[in-house]
Amino acid sequence: MLLKRVWIEPEPEVGFNPCTDSADVLVEMEDQRLWQARFVTLPHLQEEMQLSLDVAREHRRALAPIAFLALETPHVIVENLNQDTIEDVVDNLMALGVFESVFAQFKAEDKKPRQDAPIL
Repeated sequence: MLLKRVWIEPEPEVGFNPCTDSADVLVEMEDQRLWQARFVTLPHLQEEMQLSLDVAREHRRALAPIAFLALETPHVIVENLNQDTIEDVVDNLMALGVFESVFAQFKAEDKKPRQDAPIL
């Protein structure tokens, strides 16, 4: 696979900080296929853990007050979300042969209903 383009799509929040936030990364290959992965920084993970602790403290009877984070999908942990960093990580993942274990092939959902789709 040959890399064509890399996009960084940060969370839609004001004041994106590439040193403390997270972003979806889309990679387009020369064969036109798109791949997607979640990139995060350590400060972002720490913030998420603190949020889980805050929620647990508010619900003491139901939750033990402990900071934790359960990740359901693969995440790539990086020092920052700058374009050069992301591109270097993608290159390294490809060189190591693990790109497809971290990135999922992106399938754009068809926004228009099919002609034969039932009307509900």
